[in-house]
Amino acid sequence: MKTTIKNVSASVLLLAVVTGCSAPQPVPFQLVDPASKIQKGTIFPDGQRIEAVVDGQLYKGFYMIASGVSHSQSFGGASPFSRNTVSTYSSNSVRAQMISDKGQRLSCEFLFDFSRAIGECRNLAGEVFQMSADEK
Repeated sequence: MKTTIKNVSASVLLLAVVTGCSAPQPVPFQLVDPASKIQKGTIFPDGQRIEAVVDGQLYKGFYMIASGVSHSQSFGGASPFSRNTVSTYSSNSVRAQMISDKGQRLSCEFLFDFSRAIGECRNLAGEVFQMSADEK
């Protein structure tokens, strides 16, 4: 019996190492400017980093996924005391900030789901770039 449990445990551990412990892969995306010119970028989920090349200028930065904490208190039921509940939640809504070596900024808002993203980025001049990624 102990041998079987050891074998199953070893198999589960090996499966977890092979499938679940690999680093998330970079996600390439496109930025389409108002003239329909395609610019390229990459989302790096392993460190919440993002970069893009716009008109030959490299922009680098970070992104943050919206998250928060919710507190609630309920009364009633079998217990005369209130019950406190704390929930942490996150969404797929993302904001990113990138800056070039020349100090130019690019701010982005997009939805991110593993290997897909959709949204837009803006530079300080107000130029809007449509963002999309769909790696299947």
